[in-house]
Amino acid sequence: MTIQRRHLLGAAAATGLFAPSLGRAQARVINLAGASFDMREPILREFARRTSITPRPWVNPSTQARVDRMRTAPVDCVTIDAPFAAFAQGEKLIQPIDTSRIANWSKLHPLLREGRATPGSPLGLGANPGRMMYMDEGRSQVSFMPCFFQMDSIGYNTKHVQAENNELSWGELFNPKYRGKVALFGIDWLGMLDAALGMKALGLLPASTDPTGLTEKEVDTVVAFLKEKKKEGHFRALWRAYGELVNLMASEEVWIADAWWPVVVEVAGKGIPVRYAVAKEGYRAWCVGQSIAASTRNLDVCYEWLNFWLEGFAGARQSEIGYFSTVETYGNYLPANLVAEVYGGVGRDGGSLEQRAAKVYVWNTRPKNLDYYTEKWNEFLAA
Repeated sequence: MTIQRRHLLGAAAATGLFAPSLGRAQARVINLAGASFDMREPILREFARRTSITPRPWVNPSTQARVDRMRTAPVDCVTIDAPFAAFAQGEKLIQPIDTSRIANWSKLHPLLREGRATPGSPLGLGANPGRMMYMDEGRSQVSFMPCFFQMDSIGYNTKHVQAENNELSWGELFNPKYRGKVALFGIDWLGMLDAALGMKALGLLPASTDPTGLTEKEVDTVVAFLKEKKKEGHFRALWRAYGELVNLMASEEVWIADAWWPVVVEVAGKGIPVRYAVAKEGYRAWCVGQSIAASTRNLDVCYEWLNFWLEGFAGARQSEIGYFSTVETYGNYLPANLVAEVYGGVGRDGGSLEQRAAKVYVWNTRPKNLDYYTEKWNEFLAA
């Protein structure tokens, strides 16, 4: 499967691609606050071609920054996830989405719609969309519309890290055998979540600990552990950007990391023997979608944008770079071999979508005590 780095990093340039000319001053427009991984040129161009609506994307990698953008600038729709949608809802920055206006809503994958892939699958801890997005008892309104998702685990170099049946525990991130060759995600709440997953797997946190919502005492325990590992020289890097981790793993300066799947694909494409592990304790899942700003004056246009995302074209384009569409409408826009690879798991580490979805353990979660996380994380960085 070919994933081109420019697809993942290059959409920032899109902010200038769709500005209406003077001759189109009266054309319909939509103001978007998005990220480089979804404000991508082929998606924006196709939406504009089909609808004659001009997208005006403002691109920022920070979900918090995109949410805050709604306070200070015209925004119609924002790229967001379940925890930040809950935050934005509390701040009265977004409005309910009427699911009856979303044509393919009934096709939403059960992992997103119900919170678990099958009735026998675990109910993932934390910001589980199937438990967080609904705004009424009848489930007719949601805070955000899921568009694409993925399950993250561990990338590793097979020359240096052994994994039976391609399965690794989150605890392997802290195996002293890999001292100096480990990378951990360098954002406070997410780095702490992955660290807590590893510590819990090693028995360094009580079995009752919820890694997605640490108490202040548990945060202190995790940070003390991370400080000690840092003192030992355990970490080669605290990575913050896609390209940074690609370079670290491609140069073999890093042997094991809490990686994104497309990172591993790109590094493997360079001839480095890396794989993406099946997470022994379960995957850390995430889902990105769209919310409608409370202040929009273009509500009908917003629903055109949301329906376009679930129609199939956008989902197919996201599938090409390694993500899963939240609805199975992509078939007309992808070759059969790619559908078999991405969704059927043919030649793909971790197997099929259904195999991966059934093993979700936690969801990316914005903790309620985020300020405390940030304070203690900064102490770790300064140590």
